[in-house]
Amino acid sequence: KPIYCSRIVSYPACTCCVCPMTGEATLNMDSPAFRLPSTGQHGIAHQRGVAAEQECNFVAVLACLESDYADFNYAGAALAYIYLGNALAGADYDAYAEIYYTLSDTVRADFKAQSAYWDQFRDSVPQKASNTVYDYFLKSNDQDLGMQSYGACVIQLVHYYIDDARAALR
Repeated sequence: KPIYCSRIVSYPACTCCVCPMTGEATLNMDSPAFRLPSTGQHGIAHQRGVAAEQECNFVAVLACLESDYADFNYAGAALAYIYLGNALAGADYDAYAEIYYTLSDTVRADFKAQSAYWDQFRDSVPQKASNTVYDYFLKSNDQDLGMQSYGACVIQLVHYYIDDARAALR
């Protein structure tokens, strides 16, 4: 379901939330369109009782990749790439850059547009305040990594695909 004030909720960097009174997952429709399917799947994972942010991202990737719809497949692959790429960039930027430039112009354009979209809100007072409050909220709810929990799906993705590769070799 769309958030009616989508542009406004971009200031605190909100892309999706589950309404506590109705249990509905709502999407920020102003955010980059290519991410809407994976963001929606993240919200649905919360609706279905998955609390941890990294687990919701993991579920979102798998749900999108297993979909029969190409736009969902793309969104899942993009979400996985973003988190895996960020982790690789932090460990070995040259390896990350080498892989990044093998992506199609269309994919790189989507990533650049996403960065440009969120850059206009970065360092705004609402975003700084929201990040501080939400980081505290996550930590107070046993998500010790706080806002970094979202990126922690990398561990689950790597384990999933390593286990999948091992099973294929048997």
